[in-house]
Amino acid sequence: MKLAYLYKKMALTSLISAVIFSLISCKDQSANIGSQAPDLAVFNLQGQKVELQQFAGKKLLLNFWSETCGICIVELKQLQQLAEKYPDNLQILAINIDGERGDTQKSAVKNQLILPIVKDQLNITAERYQLVGTPTSFVLDPTGKILYKFEGLISESKLLALFKDP
Repeated sequence: MKLAYLYKKMALTSLISAVIFSLISCKDQSANIGSQAPDLAVFNLQGQKVELQQFAGKKLLLNFWSETCGICIVELKQLQQLAEKYPDNLQILAINIDGERGDTQKSAVKNQLILPIVKDQLNITAERYQLVGTPTSFVLDPTGKILYKFEGLISESKLLALFKDP
């Protein structure tokens, strides 16, 4: 009897903690072209929090992707090739939205991805950026303002223009 009570108490405490974290983390932010980019709520594959401030002063492409999206993997490989060719022009952050169900590390190794990859565990970032599907990309200027939004696969010519224009 005491054990059941203890489990219920632990479950309730965990639930309350999750709700409080969600309320604190979910500021009313939106991703509109010309506006400041919403904060990220993501962690790298080593479990460290990653924030937009880490990319301040650099042009940044945020690419939202899923492991089950074949087009996403194709686009990530294109982004990786261009990032290697033009390393100083545009930074890339690949944001995986599969949460707990995906094995992002395994997918990165399988697809030979060496781009900076982060996980949006609770889909807070996807909500802030009003994500409808994948792949979706946002290009931010060095001050963090949103310059472009691309839904679906970005054409090679547009990608090349983004990388060639510092």
